[in-house]
Amino acid sequence: MKKFIITLLSIVCAVTVSAQNFHQNCVVAHRGAWKNTGHPQNSLASFRAAAEMGCHGSECDVHLTADDSLVVTHDPTYNGLEIEKAKYADLIKKPLKNGEKLPTLREYIAFIKKQTGTKLIIDVKNIGSDEHAIAIGVATAKLVKEMEAEPWVEYLVAHIPTYDAMREISSLPIAYLGRWKVELPEMHPDEVQKRGIKAIDYQDIHLFNHPDWVDTFKQRGVHLNAWTINSEESMTWFLERDFDYITTDNPERLLERTVGAK
Repeated sequence: MKKFIITLLSIVCAVTVSAQNFHQNCVVAHRGAWKNTGHPQNSLASFRAAAEMGCHGSECDVHLTADDSLVVTHDPTYNGLEIEKAKYADLIKKPLKNGEKLPTLREYIAFIKKQTGTKLIIDVKNIGSDEHAIAIGVATAKLVKEMEAEPWVEYLVAHIPTYDAMREISSLPIAYLGRWKVELPEMHPDEVQKRGIKAIDYQDIHLFNHPDWVDTFKQRGVHLNAWTINSEESMTWFLERDFDYITTDNPERLLERTVGAK
């Protein structure tokens, strides 16, 4: 009887997790909600703020330290130290400006699993060698699986070898993250289709330059995201084209224009 009850509870928990009702809007807070809140970018506080205001997703950036700790921060350096060459204990000697310590991805995932409204969109950074970039992606995917956090997580990956490696071990949505240098040509829709990529996240300028790509992607069933959409004009452009996700530093305003308009 005891075994039956434990099994039943496991089934109920599984159903609860798989049936989560995340906020139904297109808003992804870029590095959390920080610009208008004063919270540090990528901090637990910035994620909490994005979740409390009702964003569908909150994006964060992940690096791997020399002692194999996955840490949540954007830049390849922290407190003057190169993250990939530093130990985590040395990185956390300097707290974030709100007093938080630099969070590990494990801590971040444990934190975001306490709610069911906002997804964590993980940008897997590709700093250093191909081997290091792939190691970040593989370690991230394994941790998410270990922590049974799949319903809460989606990925952004700019490095194609990392993209391919993660796709082999994870069934979660992985969006190809487009080039940040505007002078470099972006991946053409035909190449996206050839590689079997099902979601893209392009910098706005590349889509402004190729508006016909939007229809092509939509016809082919590609999930569409764009970054970083902050101006009223840019928000209008992507809202009119019904993008699945819109990544912004100003989630409050984008929510006003989406959820608030309904």
